Amino acid sequence: MTKNKFLQLLGGAAVAVAATGAMADWTFNNTNTSTEASTGVKATASAYYIANGSGGAFVSTTGKVVSADTSLTYNNSSGLGVSSAKETGSPNHAVDNQTRTDMILFSFTGLVELDYVSLGWTSNSSGSSTASNRDADFSVLRYTKTQLPAGKDAQTPYTIVGKTWDTLMAEGWALVNDVDGKNVATYAVNGQGSNTTKDSGLVSSWWIVSAFNTGFGGKSGLSNGNDYFKLASLKGTVHTPSSEVPEPSSLALLGLAALGLAASRRRAKSRN
Repeated sequence: MTKNKFLQLLGGAAVAVAATGAMADWTFNNTNTSTEASTGVKATASAYYIANGSGGAFVSTTGKVVSADTSLTYNNSSGLGVSSAKETGSPNHAVDNQTRTDMILFSFTGLVELDYVSLGWTSNSSGSSTASNRDADFSVLRYTKTQLPAGKDAQTPYTIVGKTWDTLMAEGWALVNDVDGKNVATYAVNGQGSNTTKDSGLVSSWWIVSAFNTGFGGKSGLSNGNDYFKLASLKGTVHTPSSEVPEPSSLALLGLAALGLAASRRRAKSRN
């Protein structure tokens, strides 16, 4: 085996490991759960909000995440909205950042690279889904660690409720992207297309899609006007541990191949 041939095999093995993963879609049509048929990975949505500061679409330094009197709204194929603090009517039944920044937390039963968010309805502040001044900017966040922090006790699981954004960042939450949205469309959120991020292909089992908020540390240029949207579906790649780190058996095979190449080269030199 020549050196070039070995490098080709090595590269092919690395690609095979890195390519492990299945594309998946989760659609939310009058339900807060969606199970992707081909992978079996389930997504469960829950609603929260955090109060805006005096600057409009900004998280205040003391604002904490709230779930009381807050629920998802179900809007057929238009998707999920949020009714926070008992608000009603259009466009407040959507995910919005008027007075409060609504957010939806998605918990997945697998490791997911969230690539696309599809909006099923967008609006302006008057509730018009056809007006030219519709605005639907949103923020995408993820939990960066492999396990959520422990809850208060065995009977109380981890929650984001009652915590400021600074506290959540310290626990492992981070901004992935801010997206300039307007129309009913599918938007790339994780390094695809024009909505690029510093890092792409980020994975997690816990993701938040929120109405845009500069308090998360992103683009201040999207802060003009309030945003209103309903989330219809998510699309991404389900990863397995072997897609992140080669299995020991793969590494062993590559190591044996390397030893074989070295031995063959020594034998060739001894014959010369």
